[in-house]
Amino acid sequence: MRRSPLSRRVSACMAALTVLAVTVVGAEAQVRVDDLVFTTGASIDEYEGNLASVTAPVVDSTERARARSGQVGVRGVLLLYASGDRRVTGSFDLGLRQFAAEGFSTRDYTPRELAGSMDLTAWQRFGKWGNVGVQLALRGRRVDDRPPMPLFLQPGYGDVGGSITWESPLIDRDLRLGLRLDADEANYRAPDRVSALDLLDRNSFGVEASAEWGMASVVRVYTEARRTHYPRQSSFDPSDPFRRDRTYTAGALWRYRSSFILELGVEGAINRSNSSRPEYDAVALNLLLATPVPWWGLSANLIGTFTGKSYVEETEFARLVPGEEADNASVLFLDIARPVTTDLDATVRLGWTRAETDIGDSYYERFGVSLLFNYRPLAR
Repeated sequence: MRRSPLSRRVSACMAALTVLAVTVVGAEAQVRVDDLVFTTGASIDEYEGNLASVTAPVVDSTERARARSGQVGVRGVLLLYASGDRRVTGSFDLGLRQFAAEGFSTRDYTPRELAGSMDLTAWQRFGKWGNVGVQLALRGRRVDDRPPMPLFLQPGYGDVGGSITWESPLIDRDLRLGLRLDADEANYRAPDRVSALDLLDRNSFGVEASAEWGMASVVRVYTEARRTHYPRQSSFDPSDPFRRDRTYTAGALWRYRSSFILELGVEGAINRSNSSRPEYDAVALNLLLATPVPWWGLSANLIGTFTGKSYVEETEFARLVPGEEADNASVLFLDIARPVTTDLDATVRLGWTRAETDIGDSYYERFGVSLLFNYRPLAR
């Protein structure tokens, strides 16, 4: 594959990042692996609904599809440097999934997905002025033989992003304020027969302000403003020809920690654009419950997001709203885990998803069951 301008920028950023890390860490630093996890497993998923897509190389259709998959992956957290006022960490997450998809009209598919991410984060304490953190993150995905349905496998892309965060020292013992600035650029890989994927290329920047208070019971409120530019999508306005979105988000989260962890959250978003197609209002309710189960050493995690979304203007033709399909999905996962040995655990995962397709206001559902094994060699 030819290297895109984004991939060249990613390589340059990685080189600069490496030099920065070596400079910050210094000669006396000792790298420590804080966490290392190898994962393998298998899944069975079924999809129902309108599975049409405008970003696949083959025109195909079905209202029901099945997929079997196997996966392997590795993720880890590295402590690169730590002192009283400074901390530098790195993390990575790499995974490979192989699918066998059935139920389409034209043919069956055997997609393969290779995905990965890595980031470097540095925190510095400035006494009474609080803490400042800087992060650089790289993400990428490659998909071969992608089926003609969205979110079953998202298109391949490369993404580079960065952020700077300020956190105030504790005020009145348990109040902390925060401010975060971030920017990112995504470049989608478009095969010759799927030139529409180039329309998904985007760059964005945003600012978030937050306040958090509490200890065992924590409340966090936040608001964010984001501007996104799609340099290949037309706005259908000759005076302002390329699509630009403005997204305003506000939310609140309550977290309680005891023998279990419970999180409840609500978030609202308003998206406005110089193109009327993607303008929408959305609200999401978030749930997380992590608790031990009093039988056979089991533990359970329940994670859910329930989203409602409405477009400001209805249109009869397909619209491309990259990323918003996943961001505005409703999902529910239940994980039941049990340790097998001190460094190996097994997890059964039940999952449900209701998500928007490439065609706006058209949805499909996914039901799945997975068996996963996580091996932590450093847990001994």
